[in-house]
Amino acid sequence: MTTKPDPQLNLSSLSPADFKMLVNGKGWTYRDLAKRWKLTEVRISQIARDDGRPLYYDDAIRALPTRIK
Repeated sequence: MTTKPDPQLNLSSLSPADFKMLVNGKGWTYRDLAKRWKLTEVRISQIARDDGRPLYYDDAIRALPTRIK
């Protein structure tokens, strides 16, 4: 489920499933992302599940570099 589109870029907000899929698709875990953003893993999970999260989190996930293991 997506929420209202970004009026400037005509992008829809990421659904919780899409948020997680992008994070994992770029080779990241919530634990790794929490360390990078200096948040707890629980907080990352809360952000991911929030359909009404601020768009800057979606922007950050879209711009997250692909992690090479």
